[in-house]
Amino acid sequence: MVRDNFLLLDGLPAEIILHIATFLEPLDIVKLQSVCRRFYSLYRDDSLWKTICFEHSRAGQRRRAQQFMASLDQNLAALVQAMGSLPGGPLAVHDPSAPSAEMQAHRLAAREKMRAMANWDPSHPSEKTNFYEDFVHRHAPISLSWLQPARNGPGEDEVPPEATGIGILYDDAGDMVDKVVAPLDDGSIGIWDVSPRDKAGSVGKRGAMIDRSAKGLLTSKTSDPTQGLSLAESRAIMTETGAVECVSIDGRQKKGFFAVRNILNEVDLYTLQLVSRQEYPFPITALSEAKHPTPLTIGTNMTLHLHDPRKRQTHVGYDPPVRCELLNAPRNDFHRLLTGDLGPSHAVLSQPGPLSILHMPSREWDGNGSIWVAGRFTSLLNYDRRFFPRLRGTIHSGARLSCLTSLPFPFIPREKDLMRDLSLSLADVRAAKAIPGTTLIAAGEYKGKGSLELYGLSPSAAHTTLSTDSVTAQRNAGNAFRNRQTASASKLLAAAPHGTRIVYADGDGNLKWVERDGFTPVRRWSVNPDAPAEPREDIGSLFFSPSLGRGEGDIVQKIVPTRVVNAQTESRRLGEDNLLIWTGDGRVGVVGFGHEPLWRGEEFEEAAEREREEVKGREERAYGRMMRRALERQAHEARWIRGLGLGR
Repeated sequence: MVRDNFLLLDGLPAEIILHIATFLEPLDIVKLQSVCRRFYSLYRDDSLWKTICFEHSRAGQRRRAQQFMASLDQNLAALVQAMGSLPGGPLAVHDPSAPSAEMQAHRLAAREKMRAMANWDPSHPSEKTNFYEDFVHRHAPISLSWLQPARNGPGEDEVPPEATGIGILYDDAGDMVDKVVAPLDDGSIGIWDVSPRDKAGSVGKRGAMIDRSAKGLLTSKTSDPTQGLSLAESRAIMTETGAVECVSIDGRQKKGFFAVRNILNEVDLYTLQLVSRQEYPFPITALSEAKHPTPLTIGTNMTLHLHDPRKRQTHVGYDPPVRCELLNAPRNDFHRLLTGDLGPSHAVLSQPGPLSILHMPSREWDGNGSIWVAGRFTSLLNYDRRFFPRLRGTIHSGARLSCLTSLPFPFIPREKDLMRDLSLSLADVRAAKAIPGTTLIAAGEYKGKGSLELYGLSPSAAHTTLSTDSVTAQRNAGNAFRNRQTASASKLLAAAPHGTRIVYADGDGNLKWVERDGFTPVRRWSVNPDAPAEPREDIGSLFFSPSLGRGEGDIVQKIVPTRVVNAQTESRRLGEDNLLIWTGDGRVGVVGFGHEPLWRGEEFEEAAEREREEVKGREERAYGRMMRRALERQAHEARWIRGLGLGR
């Protein structure tokens, strides 16, 4: 009987099967995907899951509430009908008593739902979005898998060393995180494998440390790390500055740049050997991304520098004399051309404390030279690499920013307030998303509260926020949005784009997801086990359930998506778009979505125990061989003495 019903259902057209799915709960649709291959392909349809995401979003809930209120009160129904005459407003049937009124109402309801979905749609027309994965990220349980702790040798400090920063090594395609590189507080460098599940050779290694340099590599005063400082001295040096953006990885040349105090260390990731060291006049507080052949931008407490890795340094120690630079007004390009000084110049900051440096991606209208700097000062600074150190422009924020990132899609102007109310027409939505440009995302603190800020950058002067002209800045004020009311009650420490959402971390240890408008909340989660769970919604068991085994009183200092948000990047296997986090306690983990964690920490403990047993066994066998050779040598000496005639 069941088989006959299945054959009958399987023989229906795809449109009818998908229409039946609209009456089912998301959990039931997920179960139907495992029935057969046809159901699997049909029930992964993006249009279906886009509709489900909309129905379970706050915009969908608001729309249903409005429809419910309009059905209860005749006055509200008349108001809704009156709004239908407004541009872009909901439509209504002109004559409810007409014979075709029911069909007309059905068509108008479909058009109204389509318009509401277009207002809510967080994706860009050129973006390849997997809405099934998007629904999982919005509603599935959250799990946290910590990377394998770095272990000390026998007889050393039992407390595992902490990570003082993280850097990312991407795969050959450049869009997926493959390795995590982190400096440790004992002066060493560790490398962990976080490659995707389907990568060959990575089975059983995910989350495990695969390589580690010698201790004191980053803190030794000489080229020999074995003659370095003590463990306490190394920890004091590695944690003195407290810079978050202190690691930058060049995936093309497989080199890492590590800032320790005012020293920039260049390390070969193949051999984990020190290549060069360069000293700067002030402690280094921020590093930009390293992408060959683009020079690295280095921010010290008072200056900005361009570092070209192709220019070899002559020493690897701390003790050689340092070339001093005058901290006066920067020299212009004409002076450098006349004097023949082609070395990297520097920019002097009027206020100290750069904390984040962002290299904007290459754009046809901006070349490849846009550098953004933010920190403890209240403005975002923009430099053009081709004319560095001349300041190109600024954006006044008023907040003290700790993180900069970007979205490769245009910023929706102030009309997004109408989009939040689902009031724009389809033509208006398309026009808003057709504006060329990118979105600059900043996170920080404003008057003791968290501040999440979005700025539009566009080749069109009417749609860009970058300006030093007060009149132009006032005219384009609608191209910026600052959420300083509902973002967080504490300072925001990190932010990153994650799928069709923006995720940020606050000073209370929370991770919060909002829509790309920077205002509408999606969900939240805390790295601390004693924090309250997020509100439960009416979508069954797919929603959040608290995880165990996490740190207490911890905060997230840096967030890195494991998949780069790009208009040309198509999501591969489900479960790859996770979040890599680095906490204030010096731990590194991956935030995943689903009931099962990405890996289990018990496996690392078991592997470490087996390794200790193997080491102990090898030592016992080596000791047995040594004692046997000693006894054989003693017996040989006794026989030799007896041969001398002493026993006669």
